Parts: sequence; C-alpha cells; structure tokens
Amino acid sequence: MLIFQAIKSAWVKACSSKGKNSVLIPKGTYLSGPVLLEGKCNGPITFQLQGLIKAPIDMNSYSWFSFSHVDQLTVTGGGAFDGQGQKAWANNNCDKDPNCKLPISVRFDFVTNSIVQGISSINSKAFHMNVLGCKDLKFISVKISAPGNSVNTDGIHIGESTGISVAHSIIGTGDDCISIGPGNNDINIFDVQCGPGHGISIGSLGKYTNEEPVKGVVVQHCTLIGTDNGVRIKTWPDSPKQGIATNLTFDDIIMKNVQNPIIIDQQYCPFGSCNQKKSSLIQISKVKFNNIKGTSASPRAISLVCSKTLPCQDVELSEINLKYNGGDASSTTTNVKPHVSGHIFPSLPSA
Repeated sequence: MLIFQAIKSAWVKACSSKGKNSVLIPKGTYLSGPVLLEGKCNGPITFQLQGLIKAPIDMNSYSWFSFSHVDQLTVTGGGAFDGQGQKAWANNNCDKDPNCKLPISVRFDFVTNSIVQGISSINSKAFHMNVLGCKDLKFISVKISAPGNSVNTDGIHIGESTGISVAHSIIGTGDDCISIGPGNNDINIFDVQCGPGHGISIGSLGKYTNEEPVKGVVVQHCTLIGTDNGVRIKTWPDSPKQGIATNLTFDDIIMKNVQNPIIIDQQYCPFGSCNQKKSSLIQISKVKFNNIKGTSASPRAISLVCSKTLPCQDVELSEINLKYNGGDASSTTTNVKPHVSGHIFPSLPSA
C-alpha cells in the first residue's frame, strides 16, 4: 500500500489542530515515497509508527522522511523505517565522488524539545538518521541496523545542534554508528552498543569554510563490538580555516575486538585528495579518555596524531587497559603531550 499522501494529509490535519494530536501508522507493511512533515504545529504532536514503512528502491530523492521545524514532537510506536538500500550500496561511488548525495532515511531539521523513542531504522541507502539545527532532542531505545559492508550508512549524524542525547540504543552499520559534525554543543551519548561500523566519531571536522566549533561532547558507558574504529576524533589536514573542538569526554567504554580503539586523527583523508603537507587547523583541546578497557583487533591500540600547526592541548588519559590478542599492543603520539594517571596499557611513548 502506497501511503505517503495519506501520511501527509493526516499530518497537516493533526498539526493544524489545537492541543495534543497524533498521526498513527498501524501495524502492517507499507510503501511510501518522500514525505516532508512540517511545523509549526498548534500543539505537541506524536508520530505513532507501529508498522513497517518501506522506501522506494530507486534513488531519485535526497531525503525520504523529513521532520522540519517541529516543536514538541514525539516519534514512537515500536515500528520501523526500511530504506531498502541494497541497490544503493552496490552503486555507491562516494569513494570517487566526495560530493555524492544519497537518500537519507529520516531527517530531523530544526526540531526542538522532542523525543524519538522505540523506533527502528534498517538498511538505509545512506545515513539512517540526520540531525540538523535541532535543540533538546532525545533518542532513546533506538535500533539501527545495516550490514557492515553497506557504504555511508551512518547511524545518527548530528550537525549544528545543541542538547542532543542518544541513550540505551543499539546501532550497527557500515559507517559511523554516531557521527558528530561541526557546530554542535552539549551532546551526550550514553549506553549505546555500536557494531558493526566505524565506531563513534567526532568529525570529520575542517573540510568546509563555514564550520562552527564543537563544544561539550560526552560519550559514556558504551560498548563497541568488532568496529573499524573505537572512539575517534577526525579532522582534515588541509582545513580552509581555523576551528575548535573542545571539552570532549570518553568515559567508561568497553572495546570488544575493535580496531584502533582510541584514535585522534588530524590527517583524516578518506578520498586521498588532501594536501598532506598542510596541517589541520582544528584546535583540539580538553579531551579526556577514562576507564576504557577491552581488546584491540589491531596492534596499535592508542593513536593520538595531532596537528603540527595546532598541537592538541590538555589531553588526559586515565585507567586504560587495551590488550591485543595477536601479541603486544602499542601506542603512538604525535604533536601532543598527554597527561596520564592510573594504569595505562599500552603505555604511551611520552609517558
């Protein structure tokens, strides 16, 4: 059943009515084209998804479901968005075209004082969920899944937002489970299981000229399983202008067979088109890695590679215990003098 027109009609009616209102998608399987659900509504509104909504297989639209300029939105119901992304993964050329655009499953643009709870997203064509310009938006008990080889299927990407939290969620994708881009403040990630995927990342930063600082990120009580990276900060080496990433905390993290469990990479260049002779102009400061334990799938368990022009400042490591099953674990530090306390394994070259 093709239902995007019915969804749009129900939304307009609920949004224009006073008081609390809702849009219900009952149990069942539905097909829907692109839907834009806009505010400003006349009261709190709930999108109650109990069924399974499938996206078209074609890739003609950049976005699929979009919630825009809505206050006091609740998305709940235990249902799922299925992006049907298998064809998109096979035809993905983003490794050759960094400006490629593939459909995002669910967008939250300028959404405030809202909650997304008990919803699933599977097999997105590109990002599962994208957060832009939002304030005080909570994701609770969200499940996101795509195969480890599905390209560019970030779980939740957050940009230019304040007061965003992701908690008690399970995310496994072919890219970052959670990626925190430029312009974010007060971001909290708590009790998230990540894997497969590329880990939990701050960045990438420093690619564009109009980027705002990242201030205040806490990643706490998370478990990463079989990911390509663990907790990561990544910036481009040839940044067009100076930027800031500060007050970043990674605390109480369990790594299970994770490559690169702890990584700062200020030479991030996934497409090989950067001027590696230039240093990143993103100043990273006030970073804490605390109580991070488990197993590394790579010999190098800790890699802190900072900018030569703007070395990392106030980087602290405490109570780190990462073992490599293939032998001795190692670490590397470049352009940073970290402060260490408690047990640190593997030990740092400068410690």
